[in-house]
Amino acid sequence: MGSIALYMRLSSEDAHFGESFSIGNQRDLLYDFIRNHREFDGRSVLEFCDDGYSGTNFDRPGIKKLLALAGSTVDCILVKDFSRFGRNLIEVGDYLDQIFPFLGVRFIAVNEGYDSAKSLGSAVSLDVSLKAMVYEMYSRDISEKIRCVQQAKMRKGEYLCSIAFYGYQKSETEKNKLVIDEDAAKVVRRIFGLAAEGKELSEIAAILNKDGVLSPLMYRRANHTDGTRGWTAADGISYWTRENVKRIVSDERYTGCLVSRKRRNVDVSTKRTEAVPKNEWIVAKDSHEAIVSKELFGQAQNILRHMDRKKLARKPYQKFRGILKCACCGRVLIPRSCKNPYFFCLYQKSRPDSPCAKVHLDKLDLEKQLLEAVRMQSLHRTLDEGRGQEKQEMDNLQETIQECQAEISRCKVAQTTIFEDYAEGRLNKQEYLARKREIVIQQQEAEKQYAELSEQMAVKMEQEQKESKCTTSDLEKYALAEEVTREMLEEFVQVIKVSGKDKLEIIWKENIKK
Repeated sequence: MGSIALYMRLSSEDAHFGESFSIGNQRDLLYDFIRNHREFDGRSVLEFCDDGYSGTNFDRPGIKKLLALAGSTVDCILVKDFSRFGRNLIEVGDYLDQIFPFLGVRFIAVNEGYDSAKSLGSAVSLDVSLKAMVYEMYSRDISEKIRCVQQAKMRKGEYLCSIAFYGYQKSETEKNKLVIDEDAAKVVRRIFGLAAEGKELSEIAAILNKDGVLSPLMYRRANHTDGTRGWTAADGISYWTRENVKRIVSDERYTGCLVSRKRRNVDVSTKRTEAVPKNEWIVAKDSHEAIVSKELFGQAQNILRHMDRKKLARKPYQKFRGILKCACCGRVLIPRSCKNPYFFCLYQKSRPDSPCAKVHLDKLDLEKQLLEAVRMQSLHRTLDEGRGQEKQEMDNLQETIQECQAEISRCKVAQTTIFEDYAEGRLNKQEYLARKREIVIQQQEAEKQYAELSEQMAVKMEQEQKESKCTTSDLEKYALAEEVTREMLEEFVQVIKVSGKDKLEIIWKENIKK
C-alpha cells in the first residue's frame, strides 16, 4: 500500500486573508482528517508544500515532486480544497478526470467534501467543475486588484522590488522606502562625473577596473545583498563593462524619481512579461534622495547622445556583422577603420589586462583566407563522392595553399617583431637588416608558391565546373567568386572565433562538408 501525500500551498495573495489560509492551518486540518478516518491507520504520510507560489499554473517545486511520485510511492492525495491544488479549471479537471484515475491515485479535497473513491462515474461532477471555474475567476480577480494596489503604491513613490538597485538600499525603518548606500553612491557620482567630462563609456569602465572598484554584482555579493536571485558571471567574477556603465548613466532614478512598470505580465497564468510603452510608465518624482543632480544627469545624457550619433554616423554596413566573435569572452568583434583596418574585442578597453586585449584580426588577411576557404566549401558541395582520387587531390592542394597563407602571415608578424626588437635596442642595425632580408625572401617564396597553387586550383575548379554541367550551381555562384559577400557568409559560415593575433577558427554551418 502506498503513502498518503498531504499537499499545502500558500500564495502571496492568500497571505492577505490571515490564519485560515496559512500552511500551519492546512497541515492541522489534513492531519485531523486522517486521525478521524480509521482506513488511514498505519499509513505513512508525506508532506509537500509550496509557500509563496500562485495556483494559476503547476510550475511549483512542491507539486512537481508530488506528481513525480503519484502512482508509485503515493496512491492518495489530500488537500484542504481544490484551490490549494490549483486554480486553473482545465488543468485541475485533467488531473481529476483522467491522470489520477489512470494512475490509480485517490484524491480528497477535505473542505469540499470531495473524494474520488466515492464519486459517481469517471467524470468530474458539475459542482467540482463550477468550483474550479470560480477559483480561476477569483484568481484573476484578486490578481487584478493586487495589480491596481501596486500601481497606486508606485504612483506614491513606493519601491516594491525585493532588492534595491545599485547605489541604494532598502530602508530599515520605512517600508518600501529607498535610502542611499553611500559606498555605492560614491561610485555612481564618479561615473556621472566622468561621463559629463566626455569620457567614453568603455574608458570609464577601464578606469573603475584599474582602480579595483567592485562591479555591481560583485559589490552585492560582498555585502550579501544579492538575495536569492542566482545571478552568475563567467568564471564567477564580474567586471565593469561598457554595458553596465551605460545602464547607470541612462538611469533617471538616480535623480530621485522612481520609474516603475516598465514591464507587465502577459497573463495571470504565466510568468512571461512584455515591455510597456514609455508613455505608460509610472514616474514618481522626488520619491527618494537623489544621488546626482538633474543638471549633471542632463549633461551626461547630452554627451551620451552625442557619442551615439557620432558612432551611428560613421558606422557603415559591414558584411561580417555578428559573425566574428572573441574566443575568450564570446563578444562580437568591433571593426576599427584606419589605414590597415582590423577587428578587435571591445572588452579590452574595460580590462586591458584580459586575454581579450590580444585579440586582433587584420581585415585584408581575413577576407583573403575566408575567400579561399569558402571557395573550397562550395566546391565540396558539387564534388561527386565517387570521385575520391580527384577530391583528394583538391584537398591536398587546398591544404598546401593554406600552409602558404600561414607562412605569409608568419613572415608579416616576424617583420613586425624584429622591427620592435630593433627599435628597443635588442638588435643592432646590421642584425635587423640581415634578418629582414631573410624574412622577405621567405615571404616572397611563399607568395610565389601561393600564386602558382591558386592558379592550379582555378584551373581544376573550372574543369570541375565544365564536367558537372551545373550552370546555376553553387560552384558557379561561389567557387569562382572574386570577393567575400554577406550572402556568401550567411550561406556557409556559422561563426568565426578569433583568439590572439590573426588566429581564427571557422565554424561552418551543419549542411556544409568539413
